[in-house]
Amino acid sequence: MADKIPNLRLQRWREQHKLTRDALAQMINQSKSGVAGRLACDEERIRRWEKGEVAWPRNPYPAALEEVTGLRMEALGFGRPKVPTVLPASAAPLIRDTPPEIDEIADIADWLNQGSRHAEVIEEIEQAAASMASAHTEVPPKNLICHVTRVHRQVRDLLNQGDLRFRQVRDLLRIDADLIAHAAVLLGDVNRDQAAEAYGRIAVQLAEEAGSNPGLAWYARAKTARWQGHYIEAADLARRGYNATPAGPMKHQLAWYEANSAALFGDISRARDAAHRADLCADSGTTIPARSVWSFPTQRQTLFSMAVAVRTGEPDAALRTAAIADQATAAGDRPSLATWAQIRVAAGIAHLLKDDLSGVVHETMPVLSMPPELRLTTVTGYLDDLSHRLAHPRFADCPDAVQLRQQIHDFNAAALPDEPTMESA
Repeated sequence: MADKIPNLRLQRWREQHKLTRDALAQMINQSKSGVAGRLACDEERIRRWEKGEVAWPRNPYPAALEEVTGLRMEALGFGRPKVPTVLPASAAPLIRDTPPEIDEIADIADWLNQGSRHAEVIEEIEQAAASMASAHTEVPPKNLICHVTRVHRQVRDLLNQGDLRFRQVRDLLRIDADLIAHAAVLLGDVNRDQAAEAYGRIAVQLAEEAGSNPGLAWYARAKTARWQGHYIEAADLARRGYNATPAGPMKHQLAWYEANSAALFGDISRARDAAHRADLCADSGTTIPARSVWSFPTQRQTLFSMAVAVRTGEPDAALRTAAIADQATAAGDRPSLATWAQIRVAAGIAHLLKDDLSGVVHETMPVLSMPPELRLTTVTGYLDDLSHRLAHPRFADCPDAVQLRQQIHDFNAAALPDEPTMESA
């Protein structure tokens, strides 16, 4: 009989992790598979494995070992024994840990066990994606986008391993679709529109491949188009997202996005029709954390309603909506900083439509104290609109208008300063 070959890989792994044989045995017993299988591994069994006396432990030891080490059995120095077709007469009886029929399904069992090892990693990635979505209104976008991109790379690396279950591949594609959609929103926030557009397209394709809700990706595309000034395209993208999205906050928001974009390019009839559809799907019963990038809280709904009212020539309606938003804030429903700023500027534009320049200054001045790193494109875009309106000849001789335009110019010029350490994180 051939000499036994010591399992140096297992021994080396144990020694690198500064474990005694007894400590490794206890970790195996306490693993998920160890507890389920009521294993009673001990120092002697580990010794036999390391001496090469056991080529392949009986089930469920392989699953327990992989859970403890994070490595495949083959990487730990074990080799599944092969049964010879013909045994020489002098050969000793072959002692098997498992009946021969099990060898026929051994590869499938290995694949399933490997998939179980990935389940926890996928769960952690999904939680990280949700946490970053919830941090959207709190963390500067140049900082947050680095973390979103990092987790996207984790998903990509996991997909490239090739030993995932089909369900896990679908879950990872769904998670990555949402991550890339979030990245598209963040890229738009820092005025990287070309990249935002490319990310949005990929996010839609990934969501469709995963068979998941594509609403987040369509929202990202519509938002990018709107802030590029492509209002017709933005309205059409929002409508496509609305049609593809189940009832919920995102469907509601997409209806308002279509209404706002239609109003911006002057299609008042379409804007009012989309606003009516938005009102019809307002109470969906589905909730998303209020600070999430995908949420559509009351204050953001107020902002869209004001934007459409201003564009359709209804400044009084916009100001009434702003007053409702202020009451909600006083009652504790505080909007994100960016939403608050846009509401204030929208109210300023409404005052300007009524030739009330003092009202414009009153609404706008608090916004101009925002920290540079939080001056998103959505905020500076609203201020650009206000500045353009202030340039009308009827305000040419008004010192307040001239001064406010200069302040807006300085505010926007200092927005989103480069932060190399955060960009390269």
